[in-house]
Amino acid sequence: MKSGRAILLFFFVTFFLINLLIQGLKNEESGKNLVPEAAPQCTDGFQTINELRDRLHQRDWSLNNPSISFCTSYESVESLSLSLGQKRNRMSIQAMEYADLWGTVYRNLVKDAKPSIAFLTDSLRRVGREKKLSRKGLAEMIVTFVQDIPYSYVLNQPCETFDTKGKPCLGNITLGILTPYEFLHSLYGDCDTRAVLIYTLLEEFGFDPMIVVSNQYAHAMLALNLPATGDHLKYRGNNYYFWETTTKGWPIGMLPPSTNNVSYWDVALVNEL
Repeated sequence: MKSGRAILLFFFVTFFLINLLIQGLKNEESGKNLVPEAAPQCTDGFQTINELRDRLHQRDWSLNNPSISFCTSYESVESLSLSLGQKRNRMSIQAMEYADLWGTVYRNLVKDAKPSIAFLTDSLRRVGREKKLSRKGLAEMIVTFVQDIPYSYVLNQPCETFDTKGKPCLGNITLGILTPYEFLHSLYGDCDTRAVLIYTLLEEFGFDPMIVVSNQYAHAMLALNLPATGDHLKYRGNNYYFWETTTKGWPIGMLPPSTNNVSYWDVALVNEL
């Protein structure tokens, strides 16, 4: 009797193992059907979506720590970009000291920009919540969003008359600067075009940003009142740390060697209390 049960058990186990083997071979043939499909990857770029030249942008970027990455998308409207550019062209600037002149330009651009780029403010705020970023992490997310966009010259003269060092160039632009919305639409942005966009975003997030300019270096840069170390300006008893935004990888508090004389930098724009 026991011998009969043993034989029956042997056949049952053998049948079970053969079925497993057959199923395994079927699964091997079906290949990726057993593997969960990977989530679609965020791509970095834009496409023109209609005859009006409106654009759909998708942005993929990361913090200086590449393990923390972000993805967002937005649409930009050609006619709105042109309209804001025409308003910039009509800006009346009186003769004044270098930093004051640019501070007036930047202040006007920031004021006009806030309603037009509210979509980006909301999108970045949502990304920050999803990633559970710290206060410093939020600031870095905003800055790296702009650092990730390749640098382009924006000139008030024809590009052909200037050594652009092979970089993209947008010429004959009044004041040599784009509004934040024009920047987001065209993705052409030089030093102060970038600084104005970042300043606008940071202020909307409740930070205390600053734009600094240097006549000697012909450069503009962000500075931020945030706990950090390194190169900074002292203003109203607070330390505003320099943050280079024209290329990827620059951390807060580190001036490039070619622009590192702090005495050559002046405050152009800061949120007056």
